[in-house]
Amino acid sequence: MAKEYSTAKRMLAVVFVLLLFLGFIKNDPGSQLDRLSAYLKETKAETAGPAAVRSLETSYCSRIWNKSALVDINGFMAKLEGRRGLYSDMGMYLTKDRYIVSVYPPTSTDYEYEQLVDFRDFLGENGVEMLYVNEPVKYTDDSVIRREFGVESYTNRNMDRFLARIREAGVHTIDLRENMAAEGIAATDLFYRTDHHWTVPAGLWAARNIARGLNDYCGYDVDLSVYDREKYTAKVWQKCWLGEQGRKIGRACVGLDDFTRLAPAFETSYRFKLNDGSTVAGTFDDFIDDRVLDPGNEIYSTSWHYSYSARSCINTRVKNGKILLLGDSYDYVMMPFLSLSAHETDFLITRALDPDFKLREFILKNGYDTVVLAYAQFMLGAHDDGPSSNANYRMFSLGS
Repeated sequence: MAKEYSTAKRMLAVVFVLLLFLGFIKNDPGSQLDRLSAYLKETKAETAGPAAVRSLETSYCSRIWNKSALVDINGFMAKLEGRRGLYSDMGMYLTKDRYIVSVYPPTSTDYEYEQLVDFRDFLGENGVEMLYVNEPVKYTDDSVIRREFGVESYTNRNMDRFLARIREAGVHTIDLRENMAAEGIAATDLFYRTDHHWTVPAGLWAARNIARGLNDYCGYDVDLSVYDREKYTAKVWQKCWLGEQGRKIGRACVGLDDFTRLAPAFETSYRFKLNDGSTVAGTFDDFIDDRVLDPGNEIYSTSWHYSYSARSCINTRVKNGKILLLGDSYDYVMMPFLSLSAHETDFLITRALDPDFKLREFILKNGYDTVVLAYAQFMLGAHDDGPSSNANYRMFSLGS
């Protein structure tokens, strides 16, 4: 048996090397070197840092011939060998049941604390409520990472410290980890195995808890029964798509994820805001691009998570409430459900705002009564890495 296993490994290694060689030839290394040379000539030495190198690597990797086959062979070999820290240099690990988790370093939380409290004070001075929502990662106890992989992750301890600090400063908060504990929900019930995002049912569940926070802290009177699961139609696909983490490790190693589409079974009516200031009529279904939900789509290039969109909108069936939701990609499957709580809901991804965007002026101009910051837990500490190495650097840069 051991001999057969060793032979299989050698054969796979030979195939892998042959594909790499063919890819090297087909990728036209000469033109790649020419592009690199031209880039270095055009780029000032002081700006050609880690971000520039990563940009070149990403550009090159996106053009690798037969890349998905190489990823799958690599993943299959990793599965045969039982490797679980395959991408540990990227902070990604595999549990025994092929569930992908990430590890996170410690952070002081100082920058985030100062920015958030100052932002709350600004909003309060202008009669605007603020609610901070912590969206959890794929585990709620850092010690499970130490026990299973022998490494430290600090994400939950970071967030515990941060929430304690901002709560002491009087910031209204919702820690969805507390809701999970109260309802007996495990992190594995909310997340995909192969993707760092949470599921559509998790988005509905989160929206209900945030709506409760709007009632408790922000003067809203949302009928929470609108979020009862039996009021939604569901369509389920089994083993149909591969998440962003899974694309790095390979389908052959982690398999495919299930997907559930949820939409209200009751009547909805919206006006969706367009970039030119006009609106277009629609229903809740217009949050969903059903073309993405096709098992025939190429799994290495289509993310089913983004079949839902967080479109700024007016809910014509609700009379009151104007919310600005500051968030991230988690909220693509949460914001549509949250929009059932208010007459008007706008959405901005904070890290995507132009550096010159005047967030505070935008808030005052548009007359919001509430600003909700709903951030994935791993956004905490992104500022530590600096602008050249982390796209989430600006998540807590909330103006002055």
